[in-house]
Amino acid sequence: MTSRLMFVGPSVCDIVAILPRLSEPSDIVFLDKGITISIGGHPINIAVDLVKLGYDPRRIFVVTAIGNDFCGVFIEKNLTDYGLQPMFYKLRDRGSTKNLILVFEGEDRRFHLDIGSSPYLPLDYVVKTMETVEPGLLHISPGILGEVDSNMTMILRRAQERGAITFVDVGASRPLGKNDWDFLVNALEYTDIFHCNSYEIKKIFGVDNIVEGIRKIVDKGVKIVTVTDGDKGAYVAKDGFILYQKSFKVKAVDPTGAGDAFQAGLIYSLATELGHMDRDALENIDINTLSRAVLYAQATGAVCVTQPGATTAVSKENVEKLLSEQSSEVLSSTTYIVA
Repeated sequence: MTSRLMFVGPSVCDIVAILPRLSEPSDIVFLDKGITISIGGHPINIAVDLVKLGYDPRRIFVVTAIGNDFCGVFIEKNLTDYGLQPMFYKLRDRGSTKNLILVFEGEDRRFHLDIGSSPYLPLDYVVKTMETVEPGLLHISPGILGEVDSNMTMILRRAQERGAITFVDVGASRPLGKNDWDFLVNALEYTDIFHCNSYEIKKIFGVDNIVEGIRKIVDKGVKIVTVTDGDKGAYVAKDGFILYQKSFKVKAVDPTGAGDAFQAGLIYSLATELGHMDRDALENIDINTLSRAVLYAQATGAVCVTQPGATTAVSKENVEKLLSEQSSEVLSSTTYIVA
């Protein structure tokens, strides 16, 4: 696994509270599971998870904007401590992006975002960094990236022309400063791998079910489509087939970062299978190999939710333990659907 990986997207200071209930005005709720402050944002979570799975941090580059505040310092220190290669664009007149995440048992997370520095990551900085790094895989998480979002098609086209695998993950539940996701849909022509969750695929593509949405994405030219559906499992599509696997069974404590962990597991598994990340190798990967990669990705996502925090529980040991316990059952649940 010698390929360079480059992640572009928002870096976030996540403030996560796991709540039994929301307090009434002037009331107080005592939290037995506490409040955690950690680094977040899709590119950071995926990069950290990859290191924890065993990928060489010297080959992982994170391109993001941070502000002039304690969160910027916190983000920078954490990435450096993991040995990652941060390519920060630092803004002196803005704070970093912060996300207050409220988690109620049995419900999805509720996000409250201070947008901060993320929309001010310059397009030319991203392009120049890509040309310097020359990644084997370029991953972008659009949604709150300003001019980077608006120019995604150009960025992805240039990356493919330079031989990189392009990977797009929906980076927000709705785009900042735009009425719709047309900029993302138009960029799918130059997208090799696309990931979203079940809510996002229905919202962005105007469909009632996941399979219908996957077919729309495949028709745009995407080589591999992955859709995560929480504790119901995951879908992957390639070469005219849609594959479904049920999920691993774990006790979920905090769902924050599960989709990012899934993507880290997928990238790690593909890098292991391919040896070197390039578009030709990805083109030739068969559906059975992809099924095993999704199995590893699902195990990584499942491990992630067992502790508070977006990356806390992820480790190679935890993933391999879960695989040893449940992989046969999950793999046997695999269903193939003709796309």
